[in-house]
Amino acid sequence: MISLGGSLKSPSLTDPSPAAPPLIIRADAGSRMGIGHVMRCLALAQAWQDQGGSVVLVTQADSPALLQRLADENIHFHALQSPAASLDDALETVQAAHSHRAPWIVLDGYHFSPAYRQSLREQGLKLLVLDDLADTDLSAADLLLNQNAYAQATMYPGLRASLLLGSRYTLLRREFLPWRATPRSTPAQARQILITLGGGDPDNVTLRVLQLLADSPTRLNLTIIVGSANPHLESLRTSLPPQHDCELRVNPPDLPQLMSQADVAITASGSSCWELACLGVPMLLIVTADNQRGVAALLAERGLALDLGWHENFPTPSSLPAITALLADPETRARMSTEARTLMDGQGAARVVTAMKTHPLSLRAATANDSHLLWQWVNDPAVRQSAFQTAPVPWEGHQIWFARRLADSDCQILIGMDPQGTPIGQVRFEREEHGSATVDISIAPDQRGKGYAPKLLRLAVQHLFEDPRWKSVEAWIKPENTASQQTFTRAGFLCLGEENVRGHTAIHYTHTRHDPS
Repeated sequence: MISLGGSLKSPSLTDPSPAAPPLIIRADAGSRMGIGHVMRCLALAQAWQDQGGSVVLVTQADSPALLQRLADENIHFHALQSPAASLDDALETVQAAHSHRAPWIVLDGYHFSPAYRQSLREQGLKLLVLDDLADTDLSAADLLLNQNAYAQATMYPGLRASLLLGSRYTLLRREFLPWRATPRSTPAQARQILITLGGGDPDNVTLRVLQLLADSPTRLNLTIIVGSANPHLESLRTSLPPQHDCELRVNPPDLPQLMSQADVAITASGSSCWELACLGVPMLLIVTADNQRGVAALLAERGLALDLGWHENFPTPSSLPAITALLADPETRARMSTEARTLMDGQGAARVVTAMKTHPLSLRAATANDSHLLWQWVNDPAVRQSAFQTAPVPWEGHQIWFARRLADSDCQILIGMDPQGTPIGQVRFEREEHGSATVDISIAPDQRGKGYAPKLLRLAVQHLFEDPRWKSVEAWIKPENTASQQTFTRAGFLCLGEENVRGHTAIHYTHTRHDPS
């Protein structure tokens, strides 16, 4: 394969492009548990579907509206027959995975025990575990996802799983992303208030918020969002403060639009925080569960939100003054909005899917110490045969070339690593005009035949697109090099057909960056 002077050298990869495998998600929902675990997994399911795969949710969920939402999203669901989180549940989940030939199980819920997770792993399945608390044995995980902005590797000492930590991996559903680009206004006096305290809100914190706002000196437009699992719907309907313009919405299909239109949101410190942050909505936070304490503390520390405290103590004498002050402070709200959008770019679910599809590979930047290794790889006979320029590369010329490339900010050379830290290949990007990059990829001779090439290429392209300078990646491949063509197809590239490149006939492949906003 040639990419205007580079080559993909993995001729042993001759398998046809496989269909994307199904994904099994194991998560529950209910009036006490809420729907947050299932809804954040829905974001991952959408990202998996966007890359051509199907999704099956194994669940105990008592919300018909939620199950209808899943059906509308073309997510199949398996109604769990065993007691939730039991070992029989684990066996039933494994059987579902095997029946669908799914290599991955996604597990989201605090009620799953280490023994449960281990029983999944022992059946040869790869396991992605979502976690927020770092308070249990997670050694069975292949991938560990903590999407909270406060997550750090020090929370998981000794864990051998690959770690996906922080807000760059936050799972946001696709329907929020178009609204991220909507311009926001910052009125001098905020009046459009969104209230969302979770899909279940078993402690009826929403009612206390409404009772507090009844004493607001300013007439407000209140949009109150509740889930169908909320057991207090009737009491809320009869408690809407008459001095404000109020609208109570149950499972609104236009939630992203409602959020985007809010001047301020009063919200639980759960997954809704990340949705609001992505849209740039200033927040007042109420902690409704123990696992939300860290989120509230971090967002308040970074100035993205005001923390109104633990729900059992809400409201305090300072609650209404704090809300009133923020509503009258456009400068603070504008700063909150900007900081929030910076924290959340909306691409977390796509990053998680890439991590799953490229597992267990990782990347590092090339250093001067890699010069001899890359010289050996580039002179491998199979590599030279697949390149347009087939003559061996002399050591002296390679040293000069490599040093220049390392010093060039328009060139990136990345080394792929296996779980043991062994280099398995390299990917090089070189900047062309208009934000385009050409790509060169090679796999180490002793690592071919393991399916690494498309995984490494996919991982490297995602890494490149983290830098907004890069808009697309281009590659040109010899027509007879079908192995390379299959690799690029499996990595998500689009074939544009034959072209003449510097006197050679080549097949042009491209991969374009797709921003969520």
